[in-house]
Amino acid sequence: MNDVPATPVAPSGERNVATRARGKATRDILLSSAIKLVALQGYAATTTQAVLDDAGVSRGSLLHQFPTRDLLMVATAEEAMTRMLAAVESGLLRHSDLLKGMMDFPSILWRVQTDLPARAFTEIQLASRWDVSLEEGLQRAMRSVSALASGKVMQVAEQFAMNDPLGLLNEVYLLIAATQGLAIGRDLTGNKTLATASLALLKERFVVALRGRLPVSA
Repeated sequence: MNDVPATPVAPSGERNVATRARGKATRDILLSSAIKLVALQGYAATTTQAVLDDAGVSRGSLLHQFPTRDLLMVATAEEAMTRMLAAVESGLLRHSDLLKGMMDFPSILWRVQTDLPARAFTEIQLASRWDVSLEEGLQRAMRSVSALASGKVMQVAEQFAMNDPLGLLNEVYLLIAATQGLAIGRDLTGNKTLATASLALLKERFVVALRGRLPVSA
């Protein structure tokens, strides 16, 4: 009687790695769909079923990753913030040096604020005012991202020996809040001319604040 070759079985470690990879891929698909839908259709219209339909995954896969809608929305906001930070960093790196990138920071930030991740984040941020569990989750995510962003600003200030680094941090946060509000206002009024003029003023103010903190020899 001939022996039948046994079917090769992958070691448990390899199976675990493959399972985690599949889980991450599913999570990424779900969050990408959620960001797109929240940005384009709004928070209220982005039900778990809408995300499932757009992502093309099973309900079981979604519930395994996000047992509740609030957890899905908090994760969506976190992912949106992560993508926003990555887009800002990419924008800065397009310049020949970091200081030139910082001078262009308002324009970089404006492009980020008008893209889908920022729109989704704003929608979820506004919705959290009426949802306690969503608010708590979003606050935790924002504290983490805020600490990361603050650290990067302080590193820039140290690298270029700027004076009043805390003042620079305040200028950055003011610019973030202003561009977010300006993006919302433009969407509501449709007045692109006013938004463009206001952005120019913000950029002028930020460049002056930035140059004023550089050493005299710079």
